[in-house]
Formats: sequence, structure tokens, C-alpha cells
Amino acid sequence: MLTADDIKPHIGKVTLISLCSPQNPTGTMFTREGLEDICNLMMDENYRRGQTGEKPVYLLYDQIYCQLAFGEAKHYNPVSILPEIRDYTVFVDGISKFLAATGVRVGWSMGNKKVIERMKSIIGHVGAWAPKAEQIAVAKYLENIPLVNNFLEEFKDDIYQRLMGFYEGFSALKKEGFNVTAIKPQGAIYLTVNFDLSGKKTGDGTILTDGESIMRYILNEASVAVVPFYAFGASENSTWFRLSVGTAQMTEIADVINRLRKALQLLK
Repeated sequence: MLTADDIKPHIGKVTLISLCSPQNPTGTMFTREGLEDICNLMMDENYRRGQTGEKPVYLLYDQIYCQLAFGEAKHYNPVSILPEIRDYTVFVDGISKFLAATGVRVGWSMGNKKVIERMKSIIGHVGAWAPKAEQIAVAKYLENIPLVNNFLEEFKDDIYQRLMGFYEGFSALKKEGFNVTAIKPQGAIYLTVNFDLSGKKTGDGTILTDGESIMRYILNEASVAVVPFYAFGASENSTWFRLSVGTAQMTEIADVINRLRKALQLLK
């Protein structure tokens, strides 16, 4: 999760900062304080650029998972926190996640009129977008707020129950002494899990050395597919993984945890 301190050394050299919350792959979310610090940093930089005539730095805020926030976690957006950042913020959103419509790639954007006009020009020349019939159908559906809310209530509860089911399962494995840690679900459809198994030896004598070998062991021995964080830019030695509950069923969770337990028991 990016912080203002991470961005500060680079702020003078960039024209766009891209943030996502809730985040893929972690399923974690910006706190109000964390996002506010970034917004203040950007506005300070834009004030400086205004004095020198430089182009401003913009914020691309991807909130495609914003409807999927769970428990005490709350989704924050930059403009609500700091209204003056409005002219420098471009929101992107869509239905593929919160309406479980992965194949229906209908989305939208909001932002500074000048920027949006440029975006429309680019899209017009690219010539690739969701079919008009889908766009009209989505717009019509989203106008029916009670219908959308009824769907979301049931859908969010189902996702959250699955996330918590896996989280509690991983927490139980940790209490049993296995080197497994999970971050409590906050948003999206992902659980962040640490399989700290580097240096462990498998039954055939193979030593697990990195995220790739740990991933393959879990897949082969427990039939559980997780995505290593190095696929998203982390070190190949990282032992953190993304688990998606998008296709999981509550009735499967106990069996998945039991298979993982047996696979972990085989390690020395």
C-alpha cells in the first residue's frame, strides 16, 4: 500500500499517480489518514508547479472494488477528503467486480472536463469499447437503486462470509504452529496470505526457496491455487500470496484448509 513517504522522493518527476482501493492483489484499503497524506502531498506539489508554470500532477483513482468494503473497513475517495484536489483527480470505475460481471466490460470515468475530453478522443480513435446495447442496459439497471442495493446486500454478505471463512481457517493453522499468516479481509475479493515456508524440505527432499517453489508445492500437494505477489511486482523471494474467493464455495473451505494442513504437515 503506497504511502506519501513512498511517493515523496518521486513527486517532482511524475505527471500521474495511479492508486487503487480496495486493492488488487491485497484486498486492503487506504485509511483516511493515508490517503489524505497523499492528497496533501499532491496539492503542495501542484501549488509549486503553479508558481513555475509546470504541468500539474494528476491522480488516477481506481475504485472498481469500492462497493466491496467489509466489516469496519470504509472506502474513502480523495475528493471527499480534500475537495481542492477535484480538478486533479480522475476516477475510474465499472461493473465487472461489484456486479460479478467480469465479461461485461462496462465502465466509466469522472474528472476534470479537459482531461475527460482528451480521454474520449483517444477512446474514439482506439475503437474498442463495450457494445452500445450493454452500455444502455447497464445505465438503465444502475438507475434502479433499490434493485442494485438488494443485489449488493446479498452479494457482499456472500463474499465476506467466504473471505472470513478462509481467514479463520488460516488463523487456525497459525494457532496450530504452522508458518501461515493472513490479513483480515477489508475489501475486494482477495485474501492476503503469507506462507512463510522458505527453507522447508518436502517429502522428496526438495527445499522450498522462493515464491515460485512454495506456490507449486501448495498447488501440487494441496490442490490450492494462489498467486505469488512477485506476479504484481514484489520480490521473487516474497512469501506473500493472493487468494481469490471469486469462485470458491463456503462448503469447500473446510476441505481446502484440511488439505493445506496435510501438505504443511509433510514439510520438515
